Order: sequence, then C-alpha cells, then structure tokens
Amino acid sequence: MDAVVVEGLRKTYKKKVALDGLSFRIPSGKVTGFLGPNGAGKTTTFRSLLGLTKPDAGSLQVLGLDVRNELPGIVPRLGAIVEEPGLIKGLNGRDNLRVAAHTLGRGHEKIDALLAFAGLAADARRRIDGYSKGMRQRLALAAALLGDPELLFLDEPLDGLDPLGQAQIKASLRQLASEGRTIVVSSHNLGDVEAMADEVIVINHGKLVTQGSLSQILGSQKGGHIVEVADPQKAVAVLIAAGMSAINTDGKVIVETDNGSDVTRILAGAEIFPSALYKQSGSLEEVFLRLTGDQR
Repeated sequence: MDAVVVEGLRKTYKKKVALDGLSFRIPSGKVTGFLGPNGAGKTTTFRSLLGLTKPDAGSLQVLGLDVRNELPGIVPRLGAIVEEPGLIKGLNGRDNLRVAAHTLGRGHEKIDALLAFAGLAADARRRIDGYSKGMRQRLALAAALLGDPELLFLDEPLDGLDPLGQAQIKASLRQLASEGRTIVVSSHNLGDVEAMADEVIVINHGKLVTQGSLSQILGSQKGGHIVEVADPQKAVAVLIAAGMSAINTDGKVIVETDNGSDVTRILAGAEIFPSALYKQSGSLEEVFLRLTGDQR
C-alpha cells in the first residue's frame, strides 16, 4: 500500500494558485525526496497532508485514511518538521522533549535515547536559546520521532547542520527507512537528497513534473551538455532560436542534446565561443535544473 496518495490537489491564496491539480503517490517504507523551486507548492502540500491547510479541491489519503474525514486517526502515526521547528526557547533540550511528549500523550522513556540519536545528549540541560540553528534542527527531529511515527514529513531537515551533522542525520534517516518507516524529505540541497532518497517527486507551479525511483529519474534525463560562455543569456537565446532546449543556470548553459558539436557550431555562427563544453554527469541537481528551469 502507498503511504500517501494525492489526487487533483488544488489550493489558491488570494487569486494566486499554489497547487494546480497536483497528483502523486509515495510508496511505503522508502525515503522520498519531494523537490521543487521556491514557490513550487512544497510547503502547501505538506501542510495539506498534515491537516494544517484545507485544500480547495482534491483528495488526500495518508496511511490509508482520508485526511479530510479521518485526521484524528492519522496524526498519532505521523512526525513532522514543517517550516520553523516549534520549540520553546526558554526551556532546555530535555524539557522541550518532555513538553512535546506530554502534548502527544506519550511517556518520557524515549527522551534520552532520542537526545543521543540527535547528538544532543551533552547539551540536554542547556537552554535552547544558546543552541545553534543546526542543534535546534536536530532537536526538532528528535521531537518528531517521539510518537514512534510510521511516516515522517521533513522540510529542510539538514538546514544549518555542519557536514558531520548532515552525515549523521542522513545515516539515521536511512536507518529509520530500513525499519519500515516512510520518510518524505524536502530539501534545497539536492546532493543530500541524492545521497539518501529511494524515490523522487519533482513539482513546479503546483503541478507534478516527474516522479519515479532515483535511478529512473537520473537515467531518463542523461544526454545533455553544459556550456560555459562569457554571455550565457545570449547563448541561450541563440540555441533556442536554433530549435534547441537550453537554460541558463548560474552562468552555465545546459543544453538538451547528445551532440556537443552541434552546440559549438550554432554558437560559433553567432560569434560565441565556449570556454568549456562537457557532457552532464546526470546528477540530481542537473536533472532538477533541466526539468524545472530553476535559475538557482
């Protein structure tokens, strides 16, 4: 059974369309990367699935239950980090987890283990006013795990972590998935998603762009070239005028073609001479840029 089924989801805020008939499925027991440029609708989707936002149309099923009518049966089985972690700054780390456990109707027996899991055992009695952003993020993840959830929605769970902290959390999330939990991760760091995800969903402008296993997504999008030129905007215009698909990504031009010599010939005809031309490696970031045209 799929852990999440979304069909025809629509949401408009003051005439701005956030979700435009979005449909996708998330398989159980895997790590799924939920990706899209800023404003693509990722947070609105998470909030809809958690019952925090009421969509205008569409259906949402989580763990086999309907979000609109059966939310009380879903919430105890979920854990989430969405937008800013809901932590109490005047309390220390351990007391934050005690408050969260009380809110969930849970005991305190898991708190020490979760603090250790988050790498915060030594800082458990320290007020979180003095925590770094990465420490607060790790504490929020520990709080999300208090209820022993079957399904986790994590919005930027690695935000603010140093490389060691990122590696620890990625390994921990893989371990949680190996135990049969379903984890949905939204992140701007596509290298991190590529390192831990089994499945990938890409949305843009509130619509599905693509969905599949990580290997399928990467395999289906190979074959492009990256061009480095002095004037990337002009190069993109020339290539598009010649019938090619090209985008400017932070000063580099990505072209959908297997034939690099065609790119060189077309640009040379416009007196544009690349300083570098090479095939795409097929990384998730390159695929994402090609699929969304994101000018990050």
